[in-house]
Amino acid sequence: MTTTVKVFKSTDAGAPTLSGTAGSLLGVLNAILVNGYNSKSISVTQSAGLATASSPAHGFVSGQCLLIAGADQAEYNGEKFITVVDANTFTFLVVESAITPATGSLTAKVAPAGWTAPFTGTNKAVYRMTGGNQRYLRVDDTGTTQARVVGYETMTSIDVGSGDFPTSVQFSGGLYINKSSLADTSARQWVALANDRLLHLWINAGPSVGLICGHQCFGDIKSFAGGDQFNTVLMAQTSYSASSVGAFQAMVTTQAYGTALAGHYMARAYTQTGGAVQIGKHADAAKMASLTAMLGGAGLPYPNATDGGLYLSPLFIHEAGAIRGIIPGVWAPMHVRPFGHMDTVNGSGVLADKVFLALNADGSSAAVTAGQLLYETSNTWDL
Repeated sequence: MTTTVKVFKSTDAGAPTLSGTAGSLLGVLNAILVNGYNSKSISVTQSAGLATASSPAHGFVSGQCLLIAGADQAEYNGEKFITVVDANTFTFLVVESAITPATGSLTAKVAPAGWTAPFTGTNKAVYRMTGGNQRYLRVDDTGTTQARVVGYETMTSIDVGSGDFPTSVQFSGGLYINKSSLADTSARQWVALANDRLLHLWINAGPSVGLICGHQCFGDIKSFAGGDQFNTVLMAQTSYSASSVGAFQAMVTTQAYGTALAGHYMARAYTQTGGAVQIGKHADAAKMASLTAMLGGAGLPYPNATDGGLYLSPLFIHEAGAIRGIIPGVWAPMHVRPFGHMDTVNGSGVLADKVFLALNADGSSAAVTAGQLLYETSNTWDL
């Protein structure tokens, strides 16, 4: 199975709309995890291993991972990272021996992350990772402004499973994903980053860019425990509120080692026994000068005065008595919101191969609760 990292945005051509209506989150998840979106008919030629695809007003952007299908020549088919030439043309790499022009009924679309949806119902769905532990995420999207989510080790139908995290005792009804501050069809901004075993999802539930934003995560962390088969996490919100920024803080909250966080659960403990455990996460508290500040909401001046540096910390997962591992694909800046919302940042030094997307947390830029995370948009997640 592929572990290719893919980036999806509500601003992409053909991307599904998230709103305060029942089923709209499933529309987004179906597109980014299972089906892809913005399908276009294309014609393709190649020269010296560079394929040129033509499609009027294709809407794709450079760096997107597309799924090419329908070519009689297998060399053209599959997932391809593209470079856009103009509104009607884009290029990708192919073997030089591929017959040109390609024949068949060729199509291109934004490639999904490669998950499956083994069970579906009315405004409900179960998504399964195809890599790693292959755990299940059940999404109840029957609500208008919020959905409810629970992870499962196994499932046999849309409503039946075992090994739930959190359990109904730990958090009845499942954690929340807040879609919109209003129960209407107004579009809301979202960004997702995913591979076949991990999903990061950022949603701005409010009408203004950068306000009341929530970060969610489901999938496998990089475990420090050898042979860990239960290192799947679910991080989401613990309440719904149309106005309170405190309801939107899951991924940007932090705590001292050993302290569990609300809305943070893992399938089982590092011992591989028992059931769901509540966990916590932390970054480099010394540089942040705080054990509990919002990630990206406290720390060093940026850039660092002596070397002009940007200092980042991985997000460590801890449980009672142990550090379990780190969350791939996301970093905490040791500065107060060093970049603008949606800025692209190139790494340097030991992070020179990485490209990051800065995403703000809830609150205004001056709010005490304001934070920021940097997500790797490059295909460089440490798995």
